[in-house]
Amino acid sequence: MPAGINALTQTQVAALLSVTPRTVRDWADAPRNGDGSYHGPAIVAYYLAKRTGADGEDGERHPTQRERLAAAQAEKVEVENRVRRGELVEVEQVGAEWDDLVLAARAKLLSMPTKVAPQLVGRTDPNAIRTIIRDEVHAALAELAGPVEPDADPVAAAA
Repeated sequence: MPAGINALTQTQVAALLSVTPRTVRDWADAPRNGDGSYHGPAIVAYYLAKRTGADGEDGERHPTQRERLAAAQAEKVEVENRVRRGELVEVEQVGAEWDDLVLAARAKLLSMPTKVAPQLVGRTDPNAIRTIIRDEVHAALAELAGPVEPDADPVAAAA
């Protein structure tokens, strides 16, 4: 089973959090997995703590309880607005969709030898073989990049 949201690269974290890979690299105290990858939910929590000052870096930003409450309410409204505009999504939703994409790519790649082998039987011209393999790879990539219907029923589509 693919690691999905539990093993993100620096580039994936940067894209997820709308920061540069350099910014992610500069977070020396960011939580990491043993292999150097980032655990999605942990890095999102780390990022939110950095942005809101919950990590203690700018706790003096709002010294009174009233100011902290006003800031928290404003932050809540801002987050809700960003969710409504589609700028923020649930980590679990992204993880599930990412896993689906990885599984679809895996299935497509694993089916290639079975699909291409009969076309290569008896062929000796390397250019012809290369063309057949390249065409199949491009067809698989085009299918994987095609429009995604979020509520499509794969069982009904196969029938």
